[in-house]
Amino acid sequence: MEVRFRLRSPEEFQDEVERVGGRLVSQYAFTDTLLRHRRHGTPPGATLRVRHYRPRGPCALLLNATVARRRRGLAFQVSSLPGGKVRLYEGSAQDCLRVAQVLGFEPSFQVEHVRGRVWQLPGGVEVVVERIRGRRGPTAVELGWWAEVAVVGTDLREAERRLRSALRRLHLDPEASYAGGLPRAVARALGREGVRAGNVEPGASNRGARRRA
Repeated sequence: MEVRFRLRSPEEFQDEVERVGGRLVSQYAFTDTLLRHRRHGTPPGATLRVRHYRPRGPCALLLNATVARRRRGLAFQVSSLPGGKVRLYEGSAQDCLRVAQVLGFEPSFQVEHVRGRVWQLPGGVEVVVERIRGRRGPTAVELGWWAEVAVVGTDLREAERRLRSALRRLHLDPEASYAGGLPRAVARALGREGVRAGNVEPGASNRGARRRA
């Protein structure tokens, strides 16, 4: 179970994460090339992507399927696949694309995770802070900084309880949460057609992402 927020001040939020006991465990940068089927487009809630870790890291073909939900003001995503993202193939970027093309898929647009950091909070909660850029051909759009708070568990009620507890500690307002997923947010920012409605869209100013004191 995971939930995302737009951040106005990543520095202040990272200070808050460390104040509540967050332990920095990794840093990363990677680019996701989102794929679409040549005939059928992309099924709702499912994404197929080639992930390339920068500057010269491995590449993988990944399948993800999620369900967006909203409960008591909190918008979150739950994976419908065992273990979250399924790694279908690992190799060079060219070979990953060749495998996808055999399956009938072609590149659509890119989600660039320009810079990211991952913390672990007490209680098995993961917090990610990352800067996002979208790109399609020569067109690039900056989506700024995002936070993701995630918990793992098969008991959704317990996972939601832990998630809400973490949001309270981090002073994040559930009403400002976004469950559409980054590919959807980037596609919308790039002005692509065919973006499905039904989820709360992130505000440009992220007003209210943090609770008022």
